[in-house]
Amino acid sequence: MTVGWTVLPGRAWRLGRRLIGAGFGLDSRLDTEDRRLLEGTIIPFLVARPDIRTILFVGCDWYSRHYTRLFPGCELWTIEKDPLKRIYGGRRHVIGPLHTLERHFARDTFDLVVCNGVVGWGLDDPDEVESSFEACRRCLRPGGVLVLGWNDVPERTPFPLEECRALARFVPYRLEPLGVSRLLTATVNRHTFNFYRKAADPPPGPVADGRRSLA
Repeated sequence: MTVGWTVLPGRAWRLGRRLIGAGFGLDSRLDTEDRRLLEGTIIPFLVARPDIRTILFVGCDWYSRHYTRLFPGCELWTIEKDPLKRIYGGRRHVIGPLHTLERHFARDTFDLVVCNGVVGWGLDDPDEVESSFEACRRCLRPGGVLVLGWNDVPERTPFPLEECRALARFVPYRLEPLGVSRLLTATVNRHTFNFYRKAADPPPGPVADGRRSLA
């Protein structure tokens, strides 16, 4: 018996629409406060900087397909460990986990790494979290920027990110349009953005805390 789309369960129907949309180059988006902030403020500000031209975007899915258009004039790379999600990545794409980044790129390659919604959504093992962000640090040039977006809720935080040794090797970066280096959005999942900069040398001392909350 042939089953039409209209009688499929809701989840299968939504998946089918996303796959069809991907095949025809159509966009599907997540209309949430954190995504609007990322797409409308954070990325445009960073891309406008003349020293940010080579970019790595971590993680691909149906709701990020249109992100390739947010980086005009830049050399954009995407990385995703699930080969089935290749259709959502950019023209320059790597299939593999984030901790293998140095297998594909030399040190000091990128000006910007955007890793949003990955920790706690597939990047869950504490050791892999450490090796992944250490790989990001090595592949960022001195002065390069890391944007980390994560949900500050127990079920999506493998371990306290304040205890991540790899992230501690960065220095907080105050994103000018927001005025902070860490921002908690007013979302149910407490989505939080942390902004970091790779220092040429280890930071000489503690950096003033620049946190803010939209809640």
